[in-house]
Amino acid sequence: MNEATAIVVAAGITAFGGVFASAIAAFRKMRNENRADHGAVMQKLNNMGDTIDSVSDRLDSHIEWHIRK
Repeated sequence: MNEATAIVVAAGITAFGGVFASAIAAFRKMRNENRADHGAVMQKLNNMGDTIDSVSDRLDSHIEWHIRK
């Protein structure tokens, strides 16, 4: 292997390593964002469940009022 070929091979290996490292960093970032988003969605769903229960209780009370009237 001559000097020029060795330089090209070394540059190729370095470039591949850089692309691989960037891909790993991007996947880790996406994973962290996904976990944060999942937590936010779960919180919203829990709040929505509380609201639905509250409306259901009020509706039941209203229907009972009509029955008694």
